[in-house]
Amino acid sequence: MKTHTATFRTWIGLAVAGAFIVAAAAGAVWYVASSRTQMAGPIDLGALPSGVRRDLLNIVVITLDTTRADHIGAYGSTLVKTPALDRLAGEGTRFAQAMSSAPLTLPAHSSMFTGRFPPEHGVRDNGGFFLNPEQITLAEMLREKGFATGGFIAAFVLDRKWGINQGFDEYFDDFDISERRGRSIGNIQRPGNEVVDKALPWIDSVKDRRFFAWIHLYDPHTPYDPPEPQKSEYKGHPYRGEVAFTDAQVGRVVGFLDERGLLDRTVVAVLGDHGESLGDHGEDSHGFFIYEAVTHVPFIMRAPFEKTGARVVEDPVRIVDLAPTLLDLAGVPSPAGMSGKSLVPLMTGATVELGLEGYAEAMYPLHHFGWSDLRALRSGRYKLIDAPKPELFDIESDPKETTNIFDARRTVGDGMVARLREIEAAFDKAPTAAPAEDVDPEVRQRLAALGYVGSFVATSNDPRSDRADPKDKIDLFNLMGTARDLGREEGGFQKAVGLLNQVVKADPNVIDAWFTLGNLYFKEGRYRESIDHFRKTLELKPDYDIAVINMAHAFRRLGDDEAAMAGYERYLQLDPRDAYILYQVGEVFLDRGNTGRAEAVFKQALKSDPKVALATNALGVIAYQRGDLVGAEKLIRDAIAVKWDVKLARYNLALIAEGRGDLPDAERNYLEELKLHPDSYKAAFNLSLLYERTGQKDLRIDALKQSIEGNPAFAEGHIFLAKAYLERETNLEEAASLARKGLSLSPSPQVVPLGHYLLADIYNRLGQRADAAREAAEGRALEARLGRGRR
Repeated sequence: MKTHTATFRTWIGLAVAGAFIVAAAAGAVWYVASSRTQMAGPIDLGALPSGVRRDLLNIVVITLDTTRADHIGAYGSTLVKTPALDRLAGEGTRFAQAMSSAPLTLPAHSSMFTGRFPPEHGVRDNGGFFLNPEQITLAEMLREKGFATGGFIAAFVLDRKWGINQGFDEYFDDFDISERRGRSIGNIQRPGNEVVDKALPWIDSVKDRRFFAWIHLYDPHTPYDPPEPQKSEYKGHPYRGEVAFTDAQVGRVVGFLDERGLLDRTVVAVLGDHGESLGDHGEDSHGFFIYEAVTHVPFIMRAPFEKTGARVVEDPVRIVDLAPTLLDLAGVPSPAGMSGKSLVPLMTGATVELGLEGYAEAMYPLHHFGWSDLRALRSGRYKLIDAPKPELFDIESDPKETTNIFDARRTVGDGMVARLREIEAAFDKAPTAAPAEDVDPEVRQRLAALGYVGSFVATSNDPRSDRADPKDKIDLFNLMGTARDLGREEGGFQKAVGLLNQVVKADPNVIDAWFTLGNLYFKEGRYRESIDHFRKTLELKPDYDIAVINMAHAFRRLGDDEAAMAGYERYLQLDPRDAYILYQVGEVFLDRGNTGRAEAVFKQALKSDPKVALATNALGVIAYQRGDLVGAEKLIRDAIAVKWDVKLARYNLALIAEGRGDLPDAERNYLEELKLHPDSYKAAFNLSLLYERTGQKDLRIDALKQSIEGNPAFAEGHIFLAKAYLERETNLEEAASLARKGLSLSPSPQVVPLGHYLLADIYNRLGQRADAAREAAEGRALEARLGRGRR
């Protein structure tokens, strides 16, 4: 197990030292009750069921992404039916006031499993941040004690690449990373039933051992689209439907444990990572604010000990308390350095108050918009939100945070600001992750010449008073959300661009507005404009990793491999383990004909992540180019075994079949490729050539049509379809149009003369002699230049 130096303090879990006594006009007010105590020594948990031993207890943690506490029946909601969660609450302990540490998935889960707050573990956002291997996770601690450990994940934001998989023997993420760069990483997800389908067989396989299973359910996250019957039952309220569906999946897990006789020897913890605003305080989703809508989360723990059942804890707790509590229940000592505290004294009733201070932060406004970040401190009934315009709320009397009492309780507010500053100063001393290294001066100069500005230095924690208050920018934030939604719709490009231009006109420094514009222009194939917007993004946020990658992709589409490679290499300085980007680098080398370098990089990608089937497929291509058809076929079939629908795999199998003269097998594989990937224009084009060889003229034309439908910029497809029409002496006007379009799309030099000869022949047949003579002369001239070039 990794060693960890204790660098942190005693403030969490204790009453505030020197608790503030505030002299108010109406008398003395305590903002932290001085009567709070913390239990020490062993706690009497009560008896376990007959035949169950504490040292053999299992642990199952189910995390509910984007789930509001006030949408759970056990928390008083009548909006959603949640019988599974209600059952667990009735048989276990429900923490009525649980606080998340961040309104984003990866930072919150990192806090749950390390028992540390985001400034301590260093994960401050989704994407671009990695959980440092030096951080000790719950899974690592349990595995060291002999637990089998399995994690089952519903969203790419918790993929192993971010480091959250530390300590898991089995980790089911298995996301298709090849498509992720064109869309938000938050949208790459799978439904909860698929996650549970993977988790239950694993639990069954290790049920005779002590095990720890983590099951992550992402369904309440946007876009809300519950399946039936929840879709119909909650018509008009899809978020509620998603919560109900999630509850059904929790029910499957609990039912399975019950049926296998495992429930009474398993600690089951269910908690939300963060909530969803649903319009509260003007925010539609989450990530921007840290009001109760997103920081108040459900937290239910069912332990088989006699004294932990059917109990409601009103004392505020935090998600960082999950790991030390589970370790305590399992009889495993907590390591030094955890800020979280065991909640066992509250679960047993040994004490009713622990006096825990809660901390939360929202870095999203800073990292993505250039506005102020937000920090919150919860102590007793009061909650401070530190912002350029600070807010103070009495959560007991005002749980919806409708009235800011900072000025009315100025001494309390100032005292909590001072306390938060102490906490932040202590955070600054905590080791997190090694900072990203800057680019050396020579490389930086080259990158700047290619349009990559800045360097990978993380956005600093600027004083909040020097930046815009997110409360004043919520309209622009929501306008951004509307623009993103429009950008995903067919035909929504112009409207989305119009809205984003409104945003940058109102505030030219909104980082994500420029980034989203870059993505929209990329999607439209307007790569030059896309690059311009990504450049502006990087001027504002040099460490915006996905902007670098998307800009590199745009250069690649323009054929500027040097600039693309610079972008990929720059990103790999931040994350050298990114297997998909390594694959992109290998693909550039392969296109350049540098097979040796390409092969080495593809192998490096697979070493980083064996699931990158594209890299295995590419190694098959290299074997094919070397004439090793047997080796090539094995590698390509290996790629298919990892990912059934890996792009171009069947295309390559078709090439191999053609190489051994098996045209029926080649046809079958081309057709399979097109069935899986209708836009695979290369497969369609090669299929047309196969049909030309076998004299199937109609099928040849159909295949050529599909090639240009799959890629409207495919010049050769247009020219060869024109040739097919000419040979059949039909559609001559359309053939002329296709040939002209093909020539305008810059085909390969060898094909250009053919385009002109086709036009000459078509014009002759149409009686346009002068045009025919001009095109024929142009074709001969080009052919002559090509001939000289070959000498």
